[in-house]
Amino acid sequence: MKTFQKIALVSAIAAAPFAAQADLTPMDDSLMGNTTGQAGVTIEIDMGATGISIGEVEYIDQGSVLLQNIKISETDITQTIDVVEDGSLVLGISPVTSMNISLGNVAGANSGTSALALKSDAASGGHITEVVNDISLDLSLGQTTTTLVNLANPANAAAYGITQSFDNGVDTASSAANGSLAIKAAVQFEITDLNVGAFGYTQAQADAKFGAGPVANAYANGSAVKLNNIKFYGDDGSGTGTNAEGNKVSMTQTIWAQGGTKAQGGGVYISMGNLAGTLEIGGIQLGDTPSIGTVKVSNINLAGMTQRIYGH
Repeated sequence: MKTFQKIALVSAIAAAPFAAQADLTPMDDSLMGNTTGQAGVTIEIDMGATGISIGEVEYIDQGSVLLQNIKISETDITQTIDVVEDGSLVLGISPVTSMNISLGNVAGANSGTSALALKSDAASGGHITEVVNDISLDLSLGQTTTTLVNLANPANAAAYGITQSFDNGVDTASSAANGSLAIKAAVQFEITDLNVGAFGYTQAQADAKFGAGPVANAYANGSAVKLNNIKFYGDDGSGTGTNAEGNKVSMTQTIWAQGGTKAQGGGVYISMGNLAGTLEIGGIQLGDTPSIGTVKVSNINLAGMTQRIYGH
């Protein structure tokens, strides 16, 4: 969701000068009072079938990792932006009943792209190997709140539950005076349908290997491994710890950074709060065979997990 938040904020800022030039009206005291007295900003975003699309995201180290043909569509989003008393920025998103996110050759589009691919560097020939052919995700969201916590305010670390200690014993609370920040996210979501095709060919790869024609088209349309009708849902609220479809999973996550070397605990930290639910995989296909069965993993709980990311 951070993608939506950045897009919305940048769009609002970019559009403001054009709106002002369209009708320049002097602001009297009354109008100024009505404007400055508002609690924050609300932004409404409507996405139809066209939605938002990104052709390719490439992460380059020596070789590259490619994410291709990304699309977010079929949803309406209402976002609020507020700066609260403690100096933190709060970004809220109202419940979303449906959203579609897709990557790669979804539904046999044969666009010559992958959801996820690996690419060698130019000196090695720039060869591309497809890892994931397509991803199609349908989900619904409950109330979502993302807070950019102002850690220059000493009270905020404890108030927002940022108490994780680093490996070298430096506590986040003691580093608050450095003016750093943390990102605290609270999300409610349910994955209603997720389909993934892995280890296949894009159209370009299939044409190069088999020559353009029916054989290449058949390979481009398929993947060696397919996972179909994946669902992830949460507690039914009965108090018995039972998960059932139609119930959202609650997730909290805190992200912060610490300067210094690897030995000093430097890096980006991602701490999970609560994340518990049941995962179902409706069908597993290997090659062209029918489904070999289903999988259900109940009562997954990732609470308490902390990741640290740093360069090497």
